[in-house]
Amino acid sequence: MKSVKAELIIKSNEKYADNLYRIECESLHELPDISAGQFAHIKVPGKDLRRPICVYANTKNSITFIIANVGEGTAAFTSQGKGHKFDAILPLGNGFPILPDKTNIAVLGGGTGCAPLLKIAADNKALNVTALLGFPNASSRGIYKDDFDKVCKRVCYCTDDGSYGYHGYPTDLLTEIAPEVLYVCGAPGMMKTAREYCRKLGVIGFASMEQKMGCGVGACLVCSVRIMQDGREKLLRACADGPVFPLEDIVL
Repeated sequence: MKSVKAELIIKSNEKYADNLYRIECESLHELPDISAGQFAHIKVPGKDLRRPICVYANTKNSITFIIANVGEGTAAFTSQGKGHKFDAILPLGNGFPILPDKTNIAVLGGGTGCAPLLKIAADNKALNVTALLGFPNASSRGIYKDDFDKVCKRVCYCTDDGSYGYHGYPTDLLTEIAPEVLYVCGAPGMMKTAREYCRKLGVIGFASMEQKMGCGVGACLVCSVRIMQDGREKLLRACADGPVFPLEDIVL
């Protein structure tokens, strides 16, 4: 899938709890197909290096990002208001593979790690998707509105403080479901638990690795991920070889 430089205009920029932003943009030209888990490398005002942001949702002429304001680059971008024009190179990376003979699916995410997972269900209506989503508190899940409820058969919200949904971690609920495939994005602890679950029950698992990136196209090696293949540990690039990898292969 060939990437393009897309010219985008911010239509709305909403701030939510925990310094999270939901930024919806219009594209000046028709966007290419974008798979769940792929990302955009966005141009940031006043910065030489672009910032990688996963694609949360999109149509042929619009795109939405969920962004955590965690540094100077994201702060510079999220401070831009309606009408700001910028360019983004997209789509980049390898997304979540959809296996044609597997329809009973679970997605497991925490915080901003939920963002790459929505398109799995939204773009593949035939899948029976259960979403297990974890947040610190009720207000921090508000950025996702009811998007997951609209496209998933079942959604289980979990909060650390018990202020919304299940009081605990989304991994606690893995034993209540029996997916054929599990897609994950979140903290290392969540991924470790999910990997052990998949190993124990023989479930196919894939995980999106959230890494700092430099070039976004595989040249600088900043985003290396430790992967075990053929009995040997290797360093692969999250931007070009990932960001999605088989869960079983990731060294955590």
